[in-house]
Amino acid sequence: MSNFYVTTSIPYVNGEPHLGHAMEFILGDVVARYMRSHGTPVIFSTGTDEHGGKIAEKAAQLNISPQQLADQMSQKFVELLQELNVSNDKFIRTTNPMHEKRAKIIWEKLQPYIYKGNYEGWYCTGDEAFFTEAVVKENKGICPYHNRPYEKLKEENYFFKLSSLAEKIKQKIESNDFQIIPESKKHEILNILNTGLEDTSISRPKEKISWGITVPGDDSQIMYVWFEALMNYITVLGYPEAEEFMKFWPANIQIIGKDIVRFHAAIWPAMLMGLGLPLPKMLYVHGFIDIDGRKMSKSLGNFVSPYEVIQKYGAEHSVISFCGTFQATGMVILTGSA
Repeated sequence: MSNFYVTTSIPYVNGEPHLGHAMEFILGDVVARYMRSHGTPVIFSTGTDEHGGKIAEKAAQLNISPQQLADQMSQKFVELLQELNVSNDKFIRTTNPMHEKRAKIIWEKLQPYIYKGNYEGWYCTGDEAFFTEAVVKENKGICPYHNRPYEKLKEENYFFKLSSLAEKIKQKIESNDFQIIPESKKHEILNILNTGLEDTSISRPKEKISWGITVPGDDSQIMYVWFEALMNYITVLGYPEAEEFMKFWPANIQIIGKDIVRFHAAIWPAMLMGLGLPLPKMLYVHGFIDIDGRKMSKSLGNFVSPYEVIQKYGAEHSVISFCGTFQATGMVILTGSA
């Protein structure tokens, strides 16, 4: 019987878990339980993303170390999963030495696609991402998700040759070898691919952001948090040598929010191609739970705690309510329908 591997994205630990996290966890849980009920061996993985400037910034505000913040907040996500009775088999932390060791192995294996160069662009620490001039202009210089100005950065970084793999990624998506659901998100990433992908920055100078994994062979640079965090989906299985990795990769379904499609539908498949690995079979993209028309966000402080729902209805009934709301979506994922 074929094995089945399902993942959620790994939440950033700069704030408390919110209702959107509960939604994604339960989407993954419904799929995992459904497959197990049919006798299929399953690994369901989630975890926490713990490096980068946002974590260092938040820790400084609280007058604690980044590791202390990561430890405290990661535990809150573990407790939420337990409260919701989510049946995840794995919980990965990107500060775990096992992940850090394997992330360096991945970096070294990707060397044919990595080079050093100068980068200049607009950056939002809240997103831990660079943005084009057009996006910054459209948003009048203020990140709409984090209500903070974009920063103009000029620095020497390592780059990943994303442009060299764009056509291969496009072919995989168009053929549905790498299926993206819903169709609207498939078309969105294809539009990006059709306009061409630029090589992407994958490191930051340690003098500017010190909280992260050091680039192998260059102590002056740390891995860009998004590049490193994507690796969790295979490091958690023990890439490159562990039996679980050999038995369960490629992932059958990877579940993510709509704001991180580019990372998962362009950069992540390019990384896998660079490693000579097969792509996930499906990327399922869900929407946001909005508050007054704005994305629920820790940074904006407009989130609803899942514990409010649990306290109001009781743990058993609230989880049943969550599952009832999202079970239909889980069935859509399994059938591969849009």
